Amino acid sequence: MEQYDRRPARQVTVPLVRRDSIGASHHVLTFEYDTPLEAQAGQFVMVRGTNWGQSPFLPRPMSLLHGGKRPSILVKVVGEGTRRLANAERGDLFSVLAPLGRPWSPCSSHRVPILVAGGVGVCPLLFLARTLKQQGIRPVALYGGRSSGDLVLYEELQAESDLRLATEDGSAGVKGKVTALLDEALMEADGRATVYTCGPRAMMASVVAAARKANVPCEVSLETVMACGYGVCLGCAVPRFDGGYVYACSEGACIDGRVIDWKK
Repeated sequence: MEQYDRRPARQVTVPLVRRDSIGASHHVLTFEYDTPLEAQAGQFVMVRGTNWGQSPFLPRPMSLLHGGKRPSILVKVVGEGTRRLANAERGDLFSVLAPLGRPWSPCSSHRVPILVAGGVGVCPLLFLARTLKQQGIRPVALYGGRSSGDLVLYEELQAESDLRLATEDGSAGVKGKVTALLDEALMEADGRATVYTCGPRAMMASVVAAARKANVPCEVSLETVMACGYGVCLGCAVPRFDGGYVYACSEGACIDGRVIDWKK
């Protein structure tokens, strides 16, 4: 696994300066830093509202859309913690620990990056697409969901990549799972692909299997329950195929998909 520039995480209190709602369930939250957050594509934050009081809810791990003086996260409402984030108002203060985790590995100029996203898994991949574009590399992006409503930020991803869509109900792109698009993309890359994926576990398992069959590297962004962000609480343990565990917050979030036991 490649080494990366591990910048120390900082715990800061920052205001929410913008909340953009995308439908009923998705929201982009933007915070304002005094000095830029130096984060890399694939890294994440631990965020908690300072007005949550003695609530038992732990800080929420959230992938970054980008860093800088106004870093943003994408929130999908799935429980009480994300509901509180989604209901935040401009000016509310948040405690943010960042940057955390291992970013995506670099893609060399002679490889063809293929980004496979499912639902809110688009977040770290959009950050990656923007980074690649700055390097003069335009990736292929495959984005899928149950319906068109799940394809949040697809226009932003389209601006940074050669985008292909798939929905299970056929409401956008081809009808079917996004993994159905992968075989063709791998064939077009002719053995030069490097695959990056984030989304539902079953989707990522299929993507890893396809990449393995094509004999090309594949990294996944592990989205799992976390409590500390440092690997101390061990709550983010993911089984390895050779025994033992990978800790998503300290060894991930971005990691070689071949080391994961996808059957557990």
